[in-house]
Amino acid sequence: MVMPPAGRRALLKTLALPLIPVGAFARTGRQTPAAPDWVRRARAAIPASSSPFFQTGGIGPSPRAVIEAVAEQLEFQNRSPAHPDVSGPMARIEPDLRAQLARVFGARAEEVALTHSTSEGISIVAWSLDWREGDEVVISNTEHPANVIPWYVLRDRFGIAIREADLSPGADLVAEVRKQLSPRTRMVSISHVSRNNGRRLRTADCARLAALLRPRGIRFHLDGAQGPGLVETDFGALGCDAYSTCGHKWLLGPKGTGALFVRREVLEEVKLSWAGAHSHETMDYDGNYRLLPSAARFEFGTRALADFHGLSRAVEWLEELGLDRVLARTRDLTGYAVEAVGRSPALGLASPETPEDRSGILVVRLPGSCDAAALYPKLGARGILASPVRDPRDFRLSIHFFNTRDEIATALSAIETGCA
Repeated sequence: MVMPPAGRRALLKTLALPLIPVGAFARTGRQTPAAPDWVRRARAAIPASSSPFFQTGGIGPSPRAVIEAVAEQLEFQNRSPAHPDVSGPMARIEPDLRAQLARVFGARAEEVALTHSTSEGISIVAWSLDWREGDEVVISNTEHPANVIPWYVLRDRFGIAIREADLSPGADLVAEVRKQLSPRTRMVSISHVSRNNGRRLRTADCARLAALLRPRGIRFHLDGAQGPGLVETDFGALGCDAYSTCGHKWLLGPKGTGALFVRREVLEEVKLSWAGAHSHETMDYDGNYRLLPSAARFEFGTRALADFHGLSRAVEWLEELGLDRVLARTRDLTGYAVEAVGRSPALGLASPETPEDRSGILVVRLPGSCDAAALYPKLGARGILASPVRDPRDFRLSIHFFNTRDEIATALSAIETGCA
């Protein structure tokens, strides 16, 4: 449905959403400040922001510039896909995107593989070891199914054991993972930012964990689906061996795009389980081949180049806004939301209160009689797009820079009303 251009009050009236009493969730004695000009311009470029959109942690809304870039590239490619004047420029998309992602997120270009999702990157890493019965992997109690199902499959196929660290808000990362380690541990795979409680692992703590695991020969992988575009992400500083992410959430890129970062020093140890044309540097038909000397070896087959071009445009669009400014505004909005939840007599906070551990994923703890799955369609009917997560009483608002304080207040008021 195409939403008509309208002010906030007209929009809420259209959605039949009761207006919040002035100051109900605002700072005491203050009017909620208007969004700055750069945010208003960005919102105008994101069609989905015409209603309270808090689902970026699931699937982000792309700005028009991204969709137009994909469409234009598809049209260009289709003029004559095999003609050198077309295939040549198209062939530059992937290496240019690898270099761009490396520059923005603290890696080297040869450490970047382009994937289609975070799940694909997780599976590449999960299947890169020669697992034996009794080997162990450590995950956490805050993982997305994408970082759980692969381990179930490996458990059932090879007999590995899955151990679970407690990474609830306030738990010490290194201490909790250390408790789960044993001589049979071969990998630690946990979320950089949890989709279930919004906890962000601090970069320094990840580096300390990496220093603990590396001498023991334990592979360290981070699920970064909720990282880039939401929190500061520096692959080199995090210290992990591999980092999987996607383009369709906080980067606001096309669906079906992603990246896997693999530390150059462990590239030869991350074995391929899937390969094909374009994974190789050289080959012949006598059985000889040599893989690419970079993480691009994890890519193969015909690629959706126009979509990757769209991801490049999405990252470029955020850089044009100012990525530091984007992250700072998300932090500010999250801080406002945390304070607002703290003043609510009915709602609790399942996310970390400490600013250093927060992200834009705000998980609200509902009253005991309220079920998040039942609340979800109620808010959806009012045009407020948010989501339940793992705990039946937890309800998630994914707050990105384009959201506003008024929208946060509207959502929290609607949650209270829906649980009444």
